[in-house]
Amino acid sequence: TESFKLSEPYSQCTEDGSDVPIRNIYNAAYSLQICLHSCFQTKMVEKCGCAQYGQPLPPEANYCNYQQHPNWMYCYYQLHRAFVQEELGCQSVCKEACSFKEWTLTTSLAQWPSVVSEKWLLPVLTWDQGRQINKKLNKTDLAKLLIFYKDLNQRSIMESPANSIEMLLSNFGGQLGLWMSCSVVCVIEIIEVFFIDFFSIIARRQWQKAKEWWARKQAPPCPEAPRSPQGQDNPALDIDNDLPTFNSALHLPPALGTQVPGTPPPKYNTLRLERAFSNQLTDTQMLDEL
Repeated sequence: TESFKLSEPYSQCTEDGSDVPIRNIYNAAYSLQICLHSCFQTKMVEKCGCAQYGQPLPPEANYCNYQQHPNWMYCYYQLHRAFVQEELGCQSVCKEACSFKEWTLTTSLAQWPSVVSEKWLLPVLTWDQGRQINKKLNKTDLAKLLIFYKDLNQRSIMESPANSIEMLLSNFGGQLGLWMSCSVVCVIEIIEVFFIDFFSIIARRQWQKAKEWWARKQAPPCPEAPRSPQGQDNPALDIDNDLPTFNSALHLPPALGTQVPGTPPPKYNTLRLERAFSNQLTDTQMLDEL
């Protein structure tokens, strides 16, 4: 099975281990297990002064032995316990590889050679290897290893982002068109109205204020007009210290440039009584004459 993961910002995996501060002491491609073993071996050299013989030797280090390091086994177990309890910090520093391969292993054992073939197979192998070894082979000296694939199918697992920038914009535009009958053009127009026109109006207003200020600065100063008496400064109001009355209001001078309208005489013609009929009826006239 071949797996491919997405790097940052989707996960904390590494492509080739170049961004991991642990030196790879194995002559192999980066993997999480290689990083953990390299980290443990480095900590072993730093704390115990020697390297564990089950792993590759770091540069400028020696394998542990009881002659030079009599207490290395106790140091190794203390360090291994701290590693299992994640106190060394290797698990937090090492990252998982973005691409890796996995194989499902199946192990089966059988006795070889069998009892039937043991009688003729051992002498044949002894004769065949007689030039290199000078002893008779027995059953415990032989082992047969067979490696084969269960099937020749390769499965690849690849990660892909659920929502990319293009997909997000596409979904956003689709939802606007479905629920609001809006398109990208409408969104651009809204942005133009609320931002571009807003700033243009403010800039135009500031430009007008600057022009007015410059015009006032360039214009010659105008002489001030004499101040007209108003309120308490009017000498006509200096009659007395009492509150104004009807008599004092009569002494006030008339306002300049105004004409007091006169009261028109009443129309007495409207008070005259007129007959309902201007001409006397003939029947009423004859009754009067009789």
